[in-house]
Amino acid sequence: MAGGNSDYQRGTMEVGAQSGTFSGFMSGTVYGGAAVALVVIMPTLVFAVGMHWLPALVATVILGFVLGMALKLKGAWYVSIVAAAIFTAIVCAILSLFAA
Repeated sequence: MAGGNSDYQRGTMEVGAQSGTFSGFMSGTVYGGAAVALVVIMPTLVFAVGMHWLPALVATVILGFVLGMALKLKGAWYVSIVAAAIFTAIVCAILSLFAA
């Protein structure tokens, strides 16, 4: 196996790149998981609970802000939540006009 003639010295390897990669992966996982939770909760409130789309949207936005505070997410999270809520409100309003 490994002989005694090795140049390896424990604890001297540069791990900055690996550390940065892992940190980015974990951030993406947290943001992605929270976003998936919000994408699932809105249709669940509308279709399974029978809530109108506007109160369901408000509840989802509130949950998004609570998730952001609980997970200590950055400001971009809150901007994304508001932008997604505005887009969803416009789409739901247009669909409601066609359904009537």
